[in-house]
Amino acid sequence: MNQKITFATILVAFSVFFICFTNASPIELSPRAPGSVCYADFKRAISGRITATELWGKTLRITGQLNTGFPNRICKYEFQVTGHPKKPVPSNIIFPPGTAPFQFDLTNEGIENVAGKTVTFFCSGKFIDSARFVLV
Repeated sequence: MNQKITFATILVAFSVFFICFTNASPIELSPRAPGSVCYADFKRAISGRITATELWGKTLRITGQLNTGFPNRICKYEFQVTGHPKKPVPSNIIFPPGTAPFQFDLTNEGIENVAGKTVTFFCSGKFIDSARFVLV
């Protein structure tokens, strides 16, 4: 009887050791842990959300989808983040009445470059809508 309890005890101890030390790693070493996140919610002429997530290596990942506000693929759409020049919205993501989901990475950019700033959209030079990036 003592041998069975001892064997069972060793088996449980080994299992606990294996589970605890093979799956656990400090958060600082985990490559999946993202940095800061901010988002801009559009609720007027444009509806949808754009999210900016700071990744490792000073990379900023921009994801989002805008559901309304882009009624025509022929128009020249542009966006501008406060303090930066206007940039064109790629026509391959515009599917009226909105956009397809999109994602792109900006290298050598940090969350401080967009947090608290306003992103504004234009159609052929005319203002459509704007929203402020809010830090989570």
